[in-house]
Amino acid sequence: MASSPVKICNIALSHLGAGAIDALTEGSAEANACNLHYDIARDAVLRDFPWNFATKRAVLAALSEAPPSPWSYLYALPTDCLLAREIVNTSGTTRIPFSVESNSGGTARILLTDQASATLVYTARVTEAALFDPMFVEALSWRLAASICMPITRDRNIMQMAQTMYLNAIAQAQRADGNEGQLDVPADADWIVARGIGGGDTRYPWRP
Repeated sequence: MASSPVKICNIALSHLGAGAIDALTEGSAEANACNLHYDIARDAVLRDFPWNFATKRAVLAALSEAPPSPWSYLYALPTDCLLAREIVNTSGTTRIPFSVESNSGGTARILLTDQASATLVYTARVTEAALFDPMFVEALSWRLAASICMPITRDRNIMQMAQTMYLNAIAQAQRADGNEGQLDVPADADWIVARGIGGGDTRYPWRP
């Protein structure tokens, strides 16, 4: 059965031993907490792992604004870009450096790089829950449970349990989601840094 925001919220509530909701706008304390945190939790989980279902590629549109030094090219990001992950290198395997910043007017995000005709691999903001991978639903339910735990239960031990279960769900997703293709998980992915894997908080120059 396809997922929906309400179903995911009810899974999160069940993790906390709380009652189910019928709608995010029904006005109950549980619904209000879920409605407040759902979008933020969804985007956070999308950013925390390179999910195959949310992976897209796009040829970037060059902007007329002069790029700041030391970069050679300035591009607009796709409107649904949640996290820029990699610029495609058609001539080798070396990562191409880039930086995601704000434009000079502070009105939009831009991508700076030395690559001409850049194609970006990125994580898209996917809002249609029917497209979510089952492993993503599991991870999101625990992330959401951790976010709404204090308003619902006032129990920090349950919140810490939910946070641990979220990290476990992400680790399991690495094994399962990668089976659909060769997946290069950056060593500085947020969930890896949180678990202390890969030598700590080492930032790559091609990550925003």
